[in-house]
Amino acid sequence: MIYPWHAKQWQQITALLASKRLPHAMLFQGNEGIGKAHLAQTLAKSVLCQQTDSQYQACGKCQSCLLLAAGTHPDFYQLQPTAKDNTKSAKPALSIRIETIRNLCEKLSQTSQLSGYRVAILDQADQLTISAANSLLKTLEEPGQNVLMLLVSARPQRLPITIRSRCQSLRLPVPDESESLAWLQQQSDKHVEQLSQALRYAHGSPLIALSYSDDIAHLELLAEAMTAAIQGKNSLEYAAKLAKLSKVKILEAMCAWVSDLSKILICQTDIKIVNEQYRSHLQNIAKKTNQQRVFRFHEQLNFNLSHSSIAVNEQLLWENLLLSWDNL
Repeated sequence: MIYPWHAKQWQQITALLASKRLPHAMLFQGNEGIGKAHLAQTLAKSVLCQQTDSQYQACGKCQSCLLLAAGTHPDFYQLQPTAKDNTKSAKPALSIRIETIRNLCEKLSQTSQLSGYRVAILDQADQLTISAANSLLKTLEEPGQNVLMLLVSARPQRLPITIRSRCQSLRLPVPDESESLAWLQQQSDKHVEQLSQALRYAHGSPLIALSYSDDIAHLELLAEAMTAAIQGKNSLEYAAKLAKLSKVKILEAMCAWVSDLSKILICQTDIKIVNEQYRSHLQNIAKKTNQQRVFRFHEQLNFNLSHSSIAVNEQLLWENLLLSWDNL
């Protein structure tokens, strides 16, 4: 099954399948959290399936589908960035390296074991190293018969132009808010206002919003901390509670507060913001600060995000950040 917001793109793909004009390489690009990899997998299942339905959806019952479900299909390959084998870092750099691509290209050059397509999905393809990208070029230029390569990326601009130019691009836009909310209501028992808030934190990406919806109580706790001082309360009382939550998620949510404050400072209109229900609080904070102090605080947050893998006393971290916020 495909996500409802991909119906138009799936029609484009099925038109290519029906006319037998499916390219040998496609680039699925769009924001994170909209299901690009899922759509690529749906296409892979379709071309490998031995008896698709009228909408070119895989049957799920044939030998090929059963092998795919078991993760043992001999003609299907899926790559994603990994760390080097000998790394000792707690948060190592991830990439798709040249030895992995060479191995893939060698397998794609061989005869299909089920007499059909050979399909490869490269998830987060923008993490290809330069040498790996160069190694991939030859296969993209001379793929062989019945080879399909599906590259998936939220940052396609990081891919070399030589790679992008050899793929047919399929852009997947962020779905309409109403469509995303309707889907989220089917997936979660949260109130529509909570789901709407989660969707704003996810910048419209429904899959990310679904994960945020499980953290609504945490986001509400952060909101209490961010508005405590302006309501005459002590924001530092929230530091110990925030220290028990996901550091990265709370830092990212705090970044949304800073972004909202910047919008209000610059535009001074009813511009759309993430924390809409706290607009009046943000407007009051904006009256006593300036953009330069907001920028400095944003840099402070980004520094902590970029060093999030380093162990720190998290209660002290939140006390420091909340003090900085209160003193904007």
